Amino acid sequence: MNIQADTIAFDTAKIAKYQADPAFDYNSQLNLPEPSIFDIISGWFNRLINSIFGGKFGSNVTTPLMITIFIIIIAASLYFLYLKRPELFMRNRRLGGLDYETLEENIHSIDFEREIEQAIEKGDYRLAVRLKYLQTLRYLSDNNLINWQIHKTPTEYYYELGRASMKPAFRELTNSFLEVRYGNYPASEALFDRMRELLDEIKKML
Repeated sequence: MNIQADTIAFDTAKIAKYQADPAFDYNSQLNLPEPSIFDIISGWFNRLINSIFGGKFGSNVTTPLMITIFIIIIAASLYFLYLKRPELFMRNRRLGGLDYETLEENIHSIDFEREIEQAIEKGDYRLAVRLKYLQTLRYLSDNNLINWQIHKTPTEYYYELGRASMKPAFRELTNSFLEVRYGNYPASEALFDRMRELLDEIKKML
């Protein structure tokens, strides 16, 4: 019995050409990337919607709905972060000469009228703005409208204030203080006068 030799020939040039062509790289299709958290949540949400409304409805609305929900979650997170730490969203977080001790002073030991008058005489409206804000806290504390504590934040005082009618004025006054302290905004005479007007408005509401 004659055994014929294997006469199959390989065109190595063509094989090399196919190997270099991404269209024939079948192995790459088997190496799937690890799913992200969004992919996992989206898949779970897809299955939930499909089980309730059916596959056709779910496939049409799930992706836009997931994107909308994701945007809402991010926006809500940023909003609550702003409420807790508004200084993080200011134009410039440099203290600009106002040390952190400004909110750690004992407001009950300051002669505000004298200190504010001296600051204005020197043209130091940055200091005058700080003192006017602390004087406002002193007024609210003396009238049992807030529970002043040495380490509380301005945002905490705003939400603690129970008089709804006072909140707009107190919010504007607080924002002005935060902008000067954290945002490196200029502390002008006009700004100080506006803060003084706001405190007078608060006093009239008592």
